[in-house]
Amino acid sequence: MNTRLVTRLTAAGLAVLALLAIGLPVSAQPFPRLGLYGSVTGSGAPFVKLDGTLDAAALDQVARYHEVILDVNPLTPYRPDVIAALRQRNPDIHVLAYVLGHDIWNAADADSLNHYPTRYRRLVRDLGGFLYNRYDGQLYPGADVNLAKRDANGHYVVAEGLAALLDTVVVMSGRWDGIFFDVYCQSLLWTQDATHQLDYSAAGYPSLAAFDTGWAAGADTLANRIRRLAGGNTILVGNCAGSAHEVSFNGWMRENFPLQNGGTWYSNVTDLPHGYFANDANFQQPAHNYIFSALQGANGNQYSSENARRVRYGLATAALGEGYGVFGPSNRDVSTAPYHQWWYDEYAVDLSTGHAATDIAHTGWLGQPVAPRYQQIWAGTNQDAVSNSGFETNVTSGWTFGTFAPAVATISRDATTAAVGSASCHLQITTASTVDWHVNLTSTATIPVFVGYSYSVTFWAKASAPRTFPITATLPGGGAAATSTVTIGTTWKQYQIILLPTANASSSLEFFLGTQAGDVWLDDVHFQQGSTNVYRRDFQNGTVLVNPSDQVLQVPVGAGFKRILGTVDPLTNDGAVVTTVTVPAGDAIFLVGTAGDHIPPANVQDLIIKP
Repeated sequence: MNTRLVTRLTAAGLAVLALLAIGLPVSAQPFPRLGLYGSVTGSGAPFVKLDGTLDAAALDQVARYHEVILDVNPLTPYRPDVIAALRQRNPDIHVLAYVLGHDIWNAADADSLNHYPTRYRRLVRDLGGFLYNRYDGQLYPGADVNLAKRDANGHYVVAEGLAALLDTVVVMSGRWDGIFFDVYCQSLLWTQDATHQLDYSAAGYPSLAAFDTGWAAGADTLANRIRRLAGGNTILVGNCAGSAHEVSFNGWMRENFPLQNGGTWYSNVTDLPHGYFANDANFQQPAHNYIFSALQGANGNQYSSENARRVRYGLATAALGEGYGVFGPSNRDVSTAPYHQWWYDEYAVDLSTGHAATDIAHTGWLGQPVAPRYQQIWAGTNQDAVSNSGFETNVTSGWTFGTFAPAVATISRDATTAAVGSASCHLQITTASTVDWHVNLTSTATIPVFVGYSYSVTFWAKASAPRTFPITATLPGGGAAATSTVTIGTTWKQYQIILLPTANASSSLEFFLGTQAGDVWLDDVHFQQGSTNVYRRDFQNGTVLVNPSDQVLQVPVGAGFKRILGTVDPLTNDGAVVTTVTVPAGDAIFLVGTAGDHIPPANVQDLIIKP
């Protein structure tokens, strides 16, 4: 508990707070981690019935989640019994207060001392802190609170005032685990269009650029101030386009997954510095990041095959990191869809039977991870330009080896070390050149490559010292249809390079090794159409496979797994025992372990994509 909070409470207040258990630390929460981006109406629905009593069924349904986001109003001032009832059902739950970062409607409730939106609105009014639309002189739609507002001493008074209000309403109430800030952008420039122009002059700035700088500073002031007031144990999460405030916040929400900001799975998950994986590492720890997949269609379609896929894809991606999978309507409005009731095969599983379950006791069924996420890589079955992939008997058939002065190098079969089988190809570069192709290893066979398709080079490698070198798909007569680079280390590791041709050709595979002296070993080399890798994470009681590519993949998973026996998507979750599974493009699979703690930690693999 926040030590500053304790010093400000009476003995009676402490007695009340002692009854409000703080949720289980996120590091101890099992997987998959279920998040609910919930909402509460002004009358308290879905938790409060028309007669004012609590709805036990709704409380039971929401208490199944690991972390829930619920409106600060009406819960803090009028219905704190809702939060207490959730904690009674699930002492490990995290409950975050939903607030708006820089937008407030025209709230004017008669109970102005307790009604939070009214308190927020009047705070901004009293500080002269509204933001206006230069186009029509009205309040700026969707962002009418001017976080860039400064007083004569240069203080960002709106940001500081909002932090103090939230500290009073949320933190000092002792009822919440943290705060979720929706509509909390680091810049507003992207919101402008033909009818929406920021009135920077009315906001106190001489130019749009100066306002943008002041806005970023005000947003940072709010983040830093609320962290200082709330203490280190309060969870702080934000939401608006790309992530921000990593120093002060614990995480961010990624909406409309995987298409936020017009992106892809790769841009939203693996990009640096603001992809989901980077967010896990860069935000204040423990991280609390969200993958939010939106409902396709209206209420009634929530169990369609497409929505079942969206749930699976988002939740599995979240499980590759440390965050929470969220699913619901884009507007998060419980009055248009009772999405707190929706439940999917992957949410809970009875490990004794493998059946999908609906009760809280069978959530977190994967348990804890036994290894970090990794990319599982394997050779495909498409036509291969490499006929002698393993060098088991020689290094000459299927390959040509070339050297050009001043480089000096040799090639040999090495039966003392191998990644697959009993031998490997040993390339020894004794004198380096400034030109990479002065030492090259080229397949004698070719495969047709076409613009718009992807091709994979799959191989095992190690070197006497770490080195980086290019790999190409050739053009007849010279040059490359596609090229990429790989960095290898000093121990055997499997790699897959994805090549995207810029020309149609009949291409061979080439390794260029001329620029660094030393030894390189290659084994089990393949050049084929299509990628054959998935992101995977193994857990105590199962595994998760994510296929972000545009191709259906047949994934070898080994023995000891079966599919969930589900009811929402029985075609995907048919309960079958498997050693290979089909993972459609842009999809994921959850597998149940069939033999206790049989899942070994796997080596981390590398995938390189040519942009």
